[in-house]
Amino acid sequence: MMREKDLVRLATSSDVSALARLERLYFSDAWSEAGLRSGISGTGVRYFLYERDGDILGYCSAQTVMDEGELLRIVVDETVRGCGVGSRLLEALFAGLPQVRSWYLEVRESNRAAIALYKKYGFQPIGLRKNYYRNPQEHALLMRREKVG
Repeated sequence: MMREKDLVRLATSSDVSALARLERLYFSDAWSEAGLRSGISGTGVRYFLYERDGDILGYCSAQTVMDEGELLRIVVDETVRGCGVGSRLLEALFAGLPQVRSWYLEVRESNRAAIALYKKYGFQPIGLRKNYYRNPQEHALLMRREKVG
């Protein structure tokens, strides 16, 4: 359940350790702290995180080039899954990058919960990347969302 004091905000370099913890817990190809720090301090990539009582329980990141964006990562701690955190992160991402007209992402073909979330926000399947993921090997569904208006 989302609470009024829950916060979605841009990540800073002081959040890197918490983001790396989520990476290690939920991704077989976890990004390193150095990689996360480089992304947060660089240009062209934005990180939004979900915080409750000082604990970072989710984040998403996206890369943008002009009016196109790619959702690179989204992760929600299992303790708050199904509570709207993924939706809040995507809404913050879209609101925080209003210049983006076309969004792209890859998602594991078996990740039904993520696919349902993306479809809720207007993403549609446009292709398949065979054997895209490792550990375990799996195809990626390529999805796109076009901004209306």
